Amino acid sequence: MERNPLSILIGCTSKAWGGNEKWALDAAEALRGRGHIVHVFWTHDAVGDELRIRGIPGRRIRLRGDVDVFGFSALAAFIRTTRADVLLLTKQLEYWLGGLAARVAGRPLVALRLGTELRQRSDFKRRASFGRLADVVIVPAESARRALEHVPGFDARKVRVVYTGVSADPVDADEGERAIRDLGIPAGAPLVCGVGRLGRVKGFDLLIDAFGGVLAALPDARLLILGEGGERGALEAAASGLGDSVVLAGYSDRVREILAATNVYVLSSRYEGMANTLLEAMSVGAPIVATDVSGTREAVRDGVDALVVPPEDPGALRDAILRLFRDRELARALGRSARERARESFSRDRMADGLEEAFGAGVKGRTGTMEDR
Repeated sequence: MERNPLSILIGCTSKAWGGNEKWALDAAEALRGRGHIVHVFWTHDAVGDELRIRGIPGRRIRLRGDVDVFGFSALAAFIRTTRADVLLLTKQLEYWLGGLAARVAGRPLVALRLGTELRQRSDFKRRASFGRLADVVIVPAESARRALEHVPGFDARKVRVVYTGVSADPVDADEGERAIRDLGIPAGAPLVCGVGRLGRVKGFDLLIDAFGGVLAALPDARLLILGEGGERGALEAAASGLGDSVVLAGYSDRVREILAATNVYVLSSRYEGMANTLLEAMSVGAPIVATDVSGTREAVRDGVDALVVPPEDPGALRDAILRLFRDRELARALGRSARERARESFSRDRMADGLEEAFGAGVKGRTGTMEDR
């Protein structure tokens, strides 16, 4: 597409900080780095605070439901104020109201980003959001694109795969070790780490189950889980029989540093689109065990960049974790290969390229160009 600067408005109305929110703000930074004018509309402080830290301009717009007249009007006005060429929406509620607001406010290109495979209901709102209102749909993996081909009434020609980009900046593993000790984990303890929102989809209950078997072989081992979410109470109960060997540490702003100092990173998810934390672990060369869910095999190669195991199988997780502890040369080799793969295939520059190409493809699919409007 032409490299003329675009005005891009990104929606990020989540209540909590997680992978989708990180993707949205990372995308904003990557696009700003290309010279585009980027604003973000947000609803909750978890996103607004991070925007201020990163210096990304935006506006709080509260979207309270599908018939929120005030939120709809505020969004349409903000689209006009920013003279948006592209409206990039990242959450279900945004798809409907944002698509309608774009029609009212001058018809910018509407791009929807799906972080996971679409489990689409056959209702009017969903069909309209992904049908007439959307110009392009961005997904993080080929597996997610293939899944959309089977959604009734969905136009697969609108779909573009854009791999998530992660930072390639070097990290200080010593800082990660200090952060780990600050959490009460003894220096030198064999460490397994999982990262993500504490919800059933992430499979942390499976990881805790698997870790019980790891402890039987390595009594000094520790399991560190970083993240917050609604399953915290259930996970604390599941880990109660393992004493102080399991630490649910909440949110951390030093994830990459901690992963760089971790012996084994585990993605235990039941399903995913393309897990941000998996890519972050790759970027710092952490030895990886990952469940074979959507996007995993596009990110890593079993036995080359990671050990890939079936989902919903604590025994397989346990065996793979123990294998990496017992074969440190294999662990180091997997980490080196994963880091190189992250640099080659999952850079911020490649993500920015993909987004620009997706916006360009959306423009070509419409009558006229942005300059014609």
